[in-house]
Amino acid sequence: MLMEIRAEGLTQSAGALATGRALFEISVTWTGPSLHTIMGPSGSGKSSLLKTLGGVWKPKSGQLKISGMDYESPEGILARRSNIGFAFQNNALFSSLSVIDNLTYPHSLRFPEISTDERRQLARTWLDKVGLLKSEKQFPEELSGGMQKRLGIARALILNPRFLFLDDPTAGLDPITSRSITDVLIELLKENSSLTVLVTNDPDRAQQWGGSIHFLDNGTLISKEHSQYQKISEAYL
Repeated sequence: MLMEIRAEGLTQSAGALATGRALFEISVTWTGPSLHTIMGPSGSGKSSLLKTLGGVWKPKSGQLKISGMDYESPEGILARRSNIGFAFQNNALFSSLSVIDNLTYPHSLRFPEISTDERRQLARTWLDKVGLLKSEKQFPEELSGGMQKRLGIARALILNPRFLFLDDPTAGLDPITSRSITDVLIELLKENSSLTVLVTNDPDRAQQWGGSIHFLDNGTLISKEHSQYQKISEAYL
C-alpha cells in the first residue's frame, strides 16, 4: 500500500470542532517512512490541522487522500481504520480501564481473531518498551503526566500503524521528562517505519526529533520550499 498523505487546497474553519485559527489552502504531499513536525504558537491551529490530516475531522473544503484514496470513500475509510494511529494531546485514555486494558481494548477491535493471552502478552511488550510494565494493573488517574503520555504513545503504536499522528506528545511536561519521552519516542519510531506527523511549540523537541519541520503561520503551512521559510524558521528555532 502507498504510504502517502496528499492534501490539495485543504481548509478548516475556526469554531465548532476546530477551535483554533482557521486553516487556508493547505497543500502537501508527504510520503513515508518519514517524520514531519508542525510548529506554531498556541492557538495557531496545529491540532486542528493534525486532526484534519488524520481524518478525525472533516475539512471545510479541499481534497484529502490517504494512500491515494479519498479519505471519505469506503476504501479510504477502511485505510484509515486499519492503518492510522493517533495519540491525542490530552491522552484520551479510558479512565475505567487499567493500564494494560487501555492497550488491549483497541487491539481487540482491530484484531478480534487474536487470543486474549496473545493480546495481553503483546500489550506487556509495549508497556516494557515505554517503561510501564510494573504499572499494568494501575488506572490512568494513578499515573503521572509523563506516564500517561507514554501510555498514549504505546496505544497509538501497538497497532503498528503505517500513519502515525502525535498531538504535542510532550505538552505540559517538565524539560527532563519531556526529553526522556522524546528519546523513547525516537527509538519507537525507528522500529515502526511509519509516516509520522506530530505537532509541538517546543523548538528543543522539534530539533531533537529531526525530520522535516514545517511552520503554521497565520493559518498557512510554511514548508522548506516556501520563500518565507528561513525567516520564520529563525524566529521559531
